[in-house]
Amino acid sequence: MTLDVVQQLKLLQHIYSESTIWDEELRASRHNMPEDVSAEQLQALEVAGHEPNHFERPQHEETIRELRTLAERWTLQEAAQAFVASLWSAPMIWRSLLTGKLIAASIPDHEYSPYPSSHKCQICGLDVNDGVDTSLQWYWRMTNGTPLDGDIFGHVLALREMAASQELPVPNEYDRWTLRAVLTVLRNLPPKTRYSKAADAFKKEQLLPTKKVYVYRDLLETLALTGILDTPEQPGMITAFTSYAERDKRPNTRVEVQAPLAWWDSSVGINEHNLNLIFDKFDCSDASLENKPEPNPLASETVIGAFESRRGAGTKAKVPKKSPDAGTGKVQPGDVYAVKVLSGSWVTVYCHEVKDKRTIVEYLDGVFPDMPGKEDLILTVRPRPDERWQCSAIGMDSTSWVRRVARDIPVPNASQPKPERVPFHAAKDLRHMASWCFPNL
Repeated sequence: MTLDVVQQLKLLQHIYSESTIWDEELRASRHNMPEDVSAEQLQALEVAGHEPNHFERPQHEETIRELRTLAERWTLQEAAQAFVASLWSAPMIWRSLLTGKLIAASIPDHEYSPYPSSHKCQICGLDVNDGVDTSLQWYWRMTNGTPLDGDIFGHVLALREMAASQELPVPNEYDRWTLRAVLTVLRNLPPKTRYSKAADAFKKEQLLPTKKVYVYRDLLETLALTGILDTPEQPGMITAFTSYAERDKRPNTRVEVQAPLAWWDSSVGINEHNLNLIFDKFDCSDASLENKPEPNPLASETVIGAFESRRGAGTKAKVPKKSPDAGTGKVQPGDVYAVKVLSGSWVTVYCHEVKDKRTIVEYLDGVFPDMPGKEDLILTVRPRPDERWQCSAIGMDSTSWVRRVARDIPVPNASQPKPERVPFHAAKDLRHMASWCFPNL
C-alpha cells in the first residue's frame, strides 16, 4: 500500500484525534491507535517516514549543531524563494526553511540554561527532557505552519524533511502575487490593529489556500520572528537573536503570541529594511486586491486545500439535540460544554469558575465524531504542547455549537500546575483555539 501526502495527513489526523496515554519513560503522551487503522496503513506511514508515536528526545548541543549543519544547505535567497512558494503552490512546510535559516545564523553558542521549574532552555527554548513525536511535528508543519516560538528542534525536523526533497520549490506568478497581497493587507490595516484582527483580514481576502484562521495567525508570527513585523525593542532574527526568555514576555496576560508579534501592531508597520534584505529578488510593492488573478493551482489542488476539502460527504449539519444531562439554568462551576470544531470533530471544556459573566474554562482530553454525552467524558485536562492552558470565556450559554452536556462534574485530573496567565476570549473562539491543545484539528 502506498499513501500520497494528503492521504498520510488524513490518516494521521484520524490517529492523532484519539486520546493519549502518558509514557513516563519517554516523558511524552502516546496516542491510542484507532481500531479501524490497519497494519497495512501503519506500514505505509512507516515507509513514508511518518510512523505515528515515533519519538526522539533532543539533546541541547547536538540539536543546535544539527540545525546549523542543515541550514548551511541553502542560501538566504533560496530560503526566501521557498517561503514565497509555500504561500500557495508549495507545501506549507517550506515556510520553515526561512525561519530555520535565520535562527541557525543568529543563535549564539551557549550552555544549557533551564528555567528553575522546567527543562526548557531560557536561551534557545529547547526542552531536552520530553519525547517529541516526529510524525506529529511533520503533520503540524504541513497543516499549521512554522514551528512557533522559534522551536529549534521543530526546525531541525522540518529541515530534515526538506533536505530529503529532490528539488527546491520555485514560486510561480500567483505565489509572487500572494506575497504582494499579504504586504498590501498589512500596509492598509487601520491604525493600532493587533495580530488577531490582522489574521482576520488575511482570511477575509482568502490569501492562503486554507479556511483556518490559526494558519493566518501562524503566518503573522512567522513574519514577526523573521524581523518583518518586529519592533525596535523586540527585533526579529535577521536583526539579532533574542533569547527565548525575552521573547516569552508579553505586554499583558491577554496576549497569547510571543515577541516580536506580541508587541507589534499595524501602526508600527512593516520593517521595510528587513523585508528588502530577505526578499530583495521579489517585487514587494502593493498589489490590487480587487483584481485578484486566478489561483494557480486551484486551492483544492494544493496540499493544504486538498487536505481540508477531503472530508466525508454529508448533508448540511443539523443542530444536535440537547444532552439529557445538560440541566437548566446558566453556566456554573462543574459544568462541561461540548464545542464543535469541525464537521465530525467535537471537543469538551470544563468550567472551573464563574465570575462577572465570564467562565474559566479548560479543554478536556478527547476528540469525538459527534456531540459527546456525560458517559463519554475524559476527566483529564488537555494542555498545550508546552504548558497547561485556560481562558476566561464570555457567552458560554449563547454561542452556536457550544452546548452543555453535563453538570456537577468533579475537577479533572492535571499533571501540571494551573497557568499563570488566563486570557480573555469569547466562547465562539473556543472552536478556533482548540488547535492549540489539539494540533491535529
